[in-house]
Amino acid sequence: MKIIKGTKHNKINGKDLTSIIDILFDNKYTIYVFQGSISQNDIIVKYQEKGKRMRTPKHIHWAVDLLLKLQAERELTRSFIKEIKNEWENSQPLKNNDEKSLTTLVDNYIEITDASKYKELDGYGEYDIEFLIVLMVLLMTQEKTNRTDAYMFGKVLDSLLEDELDIFSIMSASGFGGRF
Repeated sequence: MKIIKGTKHNKINGKDLTSIIDILFDNKYTIYVFQGSISQNDIIVKYQEKGKRMRTPKHIHWAVDLLLKLQAERELTRSFIKEIKNEWENSQPLKNNDEKSLTTLVDNYIEITDASKYKELDGYGEYDIEFLIVLMVLLMTQEKTNRTDAYMFGKVLDSLLEDELDIFSIMSASGFGGRF
């Protein structure tokens, strides 16, 4: 993983923006972090797979990925989810969303969460663990920055930690508004 000064241009909410930071992964993905509009320190997270269009990640994306990992390696995935849940409970709103602050946030989180413990999970689902860790720290921080009483991220994690997984509860907690 490599973090660089933002280079990606994108039109968001009618404004031409350049990403604050770009996070390049050894695999096929790049995460872009843009200035958001909800608050001064709001961020917008986007990611792009090589050769495909840029996407805005949703809770449902990482929830489905973790479901696939749970089916293959239940205890290891539960350990990972518990670690992420602990970080969620301790996460704080951004005080600044400049390049240095965002780089420090990601670097610190990577250091705290030892991805090598979970490397085996890379073989299951869509996303590698390192990508998931970075994506999740950015999404949880985005959520807490805009609402200190935010709960959705934690609710999805709780539903994934249930002893009896209920796909409908997980989808509902993830904000999926469609019909099954």
